[in-house]
Amino acid sequence: MIEFLFDTTRAVINMLFAGTLKRHPRLRVIVPHCGATLPVVADRVDSFLLLFGSDRNSPPNVIAQLRRMYYDTAGFSPLTRQVPALLNLVDPERLLYGSDYCRTPAPVAEIHAAAFADAPPPGDGTTWQSLITTNAHRLLPRLAG
Repeated sequence: MIEFLFDTTRAVINMLFAGTLKRHPRLRVIVPHCGATLPVVADRVDSFLLLFGSDRNSPPNVIAQLRRMYYDTAGFSPLTRQVPALLNLVDPERLLYGSDYCRTPAPVAEIHAAAFADAPPPGDGTTWQSLITTNAHRLLPRLAG
């Protein structure tokens, strides 16, 4: 039930260790499930990359690379702990809506969507809906039209 979160984390860490973002600085990545376990292990991964990375003369800053990525909010009930942990790592402008629909049954996806209306606002003068809509339009301008 939770292994997919670790698969997501491993996939992103593999990209970092392989230097994918360093070689492709314009690559835009959307990480599912609020970054899975990345917000919790980011500092540890940064230390490991310094110690064991292939480019010890110019190791990439893991935190800076993670801050470049986008993160969707898929996952049941992420607003209580997971989103706050992610916002300790990245700016709110990197959050996108995600529901895992069609893998998530429609009634559960509806509960997930409704949770954003009930959650405390992500910042002064903004709502979750306006934030994630603005972010999606910035990332994918064709959606705005």
